[in-house]
Amino acid sequence: KYKLKSKVRFTSGNNMADYDWVTDTINLRKSYSSIKEFLITVLHEIKHALDRKKLGVKKYEKVYTMAGELAIQKGGDFHDDNKFEEIAEKWGVREYKKWKNKI
Repeated sequence: KYKLKSKVRFTSGNNMADYDWVTDTINLRKSYSSIKEFLITVLHEIKHALDRKKLGVKKYEKVYTMAGELAIQKGGDFHDDNKFEEIAEKWGVREYKKWKNKI
């Protein structure tokens, strides 16, 4: 649907998921508490992959890092208060609403 060539791996760890923009890999946990949580998580990571595709690897890394540093300067967390994370989460929830009745 999103015309990506990203790889998907199931891994263990504490994070819900993460996206490795260098290798274009979405890393997911092996289990989630609900289908909704799983789908929103996957969609969130897809948004990161779409941003990488649009901006390119180097530019994506640069702007994501700058956004994280800005969050720190404002007293926030590099990841949790990063505008790219906030945008990806909102996008994932919005896309989930489109998909939930189709699955």
